[in-house]
Amino acid sequence: MSTGHVEYASLDGTHIFKLIGEVRAQSCISLDKLLARIEQQKNVIGAIVDLTQTTFIDSTVLGVLAKLGLKLKQTHHIQAVMLSTNPDITTLANSMGLGQVFVILNYCGDPNVCTRALIDDNVTHNAMLSTVLDAHKTLMKLNENNQNMFEPLVKKLEKHQDAMESISDQQNA
Repeated sequence: MSTGHVEYASLDGTHIFKLIGEVRAQSCISLDKLLARIEQQKNVIGAIVDLTQTTFIDSTVLGVLAKLGLKLKQTHHIQAVMLSTNPDITTLANSMGLGQVFVILNYCGDPNVCTRALIDDNVTHNAMLSTVLDAHKTLMKLNENNQNMFEPLVKKLEKHQDAMESISDQQNA
């Protein structure tokens, strides 16, 4: 299980996401739901992803962040800012192509930003599967290396999702 979490704050159209500790796929359901709500807002003027207290980040989290960066660019014409002080995290983010959708800055600011933890509610198997699948599809869109790296995983997850839907359809019939 994840020993990290995501915190969030918003002020006058600027959204702040702070990832703390070892942030893994389990933390992404609430973040993904929040991104969907932010996408619908009209007054979005900026976004900051603070990775200065992140010790580990998995590919699903990176995919959800890529989705955030892409949506902000496409929907609101904003390039989000990513703050990182850990060279390993920065290298990983850049290697996954997040530098294409974020301005990545080395930042040592105030760690006591007023954010509150996102609650990981309703983490069902289907919700987790959907989030993991969508996050990796988003990473695949960023560059060819990601496409090659995650295509087998995405195909396997899609088969699993199809099987789950088939079982659900049979139970509802």
